[in-house]
Formats: sequence, structure tokens, C-alpha cells
Amino acid sequence: MSKRIWTMTLGGALMSSGAVLALSRIRTGSYGPGVNCTAHWLHGKQAAKVKQLDFRHSLPGIATNAAAVFFWSWFYDKALGKNPTVIRAVTVTVLLGPVSCLIDYKATPRRFTPGWELVFSRADMATIYLSMVIGMALGSGLIRTKTPACF
Repeated sequence: MSKRIWTMTLGGALMSSGAVLALSRIRTGSYGPGVNCTAHWLHGKQAAKVKQLDFRHSLPGIATNAAAVFFWSWFYDKALGKNPTVIRAVTVTVLLGPVSCLIDYKATPRRFTPGWELVFSRADMATIYLSMVIGMALGSGLIRTKTPACF
């Protein structure tokens, strides 16, 4: 496995999990439901009603999201190729969110979807996917951040 896939996974998982936690707190007053709903494949729809973060629901939720981001990182890496042109990088990155959402919610059996519809609106879900894409693009090295030089 390439280092780029791992850094894309880390970036995408951290950014999407951060968005999930923030939106969950805003929408429900608690961090738990947004993370826990992803464990619906294991605990059913009631996982989304668990308000607190806990090992039983939150750990499988976070792990499931990270595994899904790893899956999408592999495809993103393959679609980018080794040295993508700017046009290719922009095109693949722009398509990543809509394609992953479409496959996650239309081609995947309901039990194995992210489960975010149990807690979030479509706009919130779009924000989560956008966060994942930004994190993956940062992890891929396509977006470079410059650290200010210290004198």
C-alpha cells in the first residue's frame, strides 16, 4: 500500500469525523449521534439515538468511517495516477464527493450505508462528504500548505 493512500485516508477520516462531530453537536446538542449512527450496521437504527460517545457505538462508528475512507482513498489514488495533470487532479477531486455519495447511498445495501441520514440533513451530508474530499486532497499532497518560516 502506498504512503499516499494512508495519508489520504488519515486526512479524509479526520476531516469527515471532525465535520460529523461538529454537525452532530449543532444538530442534536451532543457529539454522539453523528458518530454512533455509522454503527447502525451493527446495532440497528437505535445507534443514532445514543447521545453519548461510547465504546459500544462510537468505536465501530469511527472505525467504519475510517474503513470507508480507506476504500475511497484507494480509488482516488488509482484515479489520480502517479503524476496527475492539474486538469486530471481537479476533475477527479471534484467528482470524488458526488461519486462516493452516490455509490454509498444508491449502490450499497441500506444496512451498509454511512447511516448519516438518520441524524443529518442532505446539506449536512454534503458538508461531510466535502470535508472528506478536502482531507483526502490534503493527504494526497495535491493541496500544499506552507508553514511560515520562523526567524
